[in-house]
Amino acid sequence: MAAELADMPGVWRRLLDAHVPDRLGRCSACRTAGGSGALWPCSLHRVAVEARRLHGLRLGRAVAGSDRVAPAQEPDGE
Repeated sequence: MAAELADMPGVWRRLLDAHVPDRLGRCSACRTAGGSGALWPCSLHRVAVEARRLHGLRLGRAVAGSDRVAPAQEPDGE
């Protein structure tokens, strides 16, 4: 799931913003009808953290790969 979300930074950022601990150490977004939430970090927070990590790795590879691209050829004027 994290691999799929890695290319959707808007989604994993919203998950990270929403799935934060409350004062009791429970996820504020994973509330049940009874009021209690999952212990934080919840599974969605962990998936979003992994998606953020993968996104960073992919960006790093893209930047590193662009360093290896040959420079553009200058026109010879003909």
